[in-house]
Amino acid sequence: GCSYFMKKINKNLALAGYPLIKLEGLEGGLIFVLPFGGRVLGLFTKDKTGNFFWVNSLLNDESGTKRFFETKGWKNTGGDRTWAGPELELFIKDVAKPWDTYEVPATIDPGNYSVKQYSKTVHMLNSARVFLYRSHRECEIEIDKKIRMIPNPLRYKHIDGRLTRELEYIGYEQVTTLRLVSNTEPGVRLDIWNLIQVPAGGELIIPTIVKTKPRIYFGSPGDTHVKAYPDHIRLTIDAKKKYKTGIHAASLIGRAGYLRQEARDTWTLLVRNFFINPSGEYVDVPWDDETDFGYAMQCYNDDGGFGRFGELEYHTPAIGEETDRREYTDNSQVWAFRGDKQHILEVCRCLLGYGNQVEL
Repeated sequence: GCSYFMKKINKNLALAGYPLIKLEGLEGGLIFVLPFGGRVLGLFTKDKTGNFFWVNSLLNDESGTKRFFETKGWKNTGGDRTWAGPELELFIKDVAKPWDTYEVPATIDPGNYSVKQYSKTVHMLNSARVFLYRSHRECEIEIDKKIRMIPNPLRYKHIDGRLTRELEYIGYEQVTTLRLVSNTEPGVRLDIWNLIQVPAGGELIIPTIVKTKPRIYFGSPGDTHVKAYPDHIRLTIDAKKKYKTGIHAASLIGRAGYLRQEARDTWTLLVRNFFINPSGEYVDVPWDDETDFGYAMQCYNDDGGFGRFGELEYHTPAIGEETDRREYTDNSQVWAFRGDKQHILEVCRCLLGYGNQVEL
């Protein structure tokens, strides 16, 4: 739990020269911000049991942490991170061989974040030069992030405060701005790509306006892992089958939740609330079709090769050519709840409109 995280992971990271920043939740609990890669790494309610986020197990001991930072290439710490997109432009050198030529630009992650802490806010800023493989352009961008703690979204829902009394809660808001610093060259269109890594063993629940079948980016999840209902999608996150799906902006309401049984009598729900603008230019595309635009949300399930995790991802509308924007500010919230199954399902109903008909 949190005490282990604080003692062990915090200590290991500090010894490696990457100390964590701690923010206290408004109802107790803690979040831990890692300036390396500019991310939230730990999210704990006040009973201090498990982390809502997946964290790389190498960080559990001192020698593993040392090894982790000494290896070449991208370092997947875990948590809630911000990249720039589209993926096909910035991460994949050769579309014909995406897996062989995939590379995380070091200027984006870990980047070089400067970090300031105010009383209840952490402000992180990364200036990066990025190369776009498809359009053969280079440009300078800024990724600007502010993280602050926020109150329980259900605090006024029940006058008697029953739901908020029965459940542990912690939440934060992330305000992310992407700026084009250099002159916009033709063909440059970029977006904010926010992504949470969650520990396997649960289900992603994505409310939709109508019955929506997600687009399969890669892998073959089949009906066992991807289920479409009249008003939501459910995706199995078990770290056993590698797949990625995308969902169009016009189908989404701007919320997604991860429901998981943590222990015999304990369930958790992690919700991300984010802004969807179907009129915006969503330019992140599936790997096999560079013209298939409009996807605002993606989900990934690992097969255990990179770790036992899944990913809840969303992209913002783009800035740059034909968008008339040189910067975009995105505002999203993360709400985390822990408690017994009955109360957690009630939160599912309140925040995701889910669980009215479905018995888990």
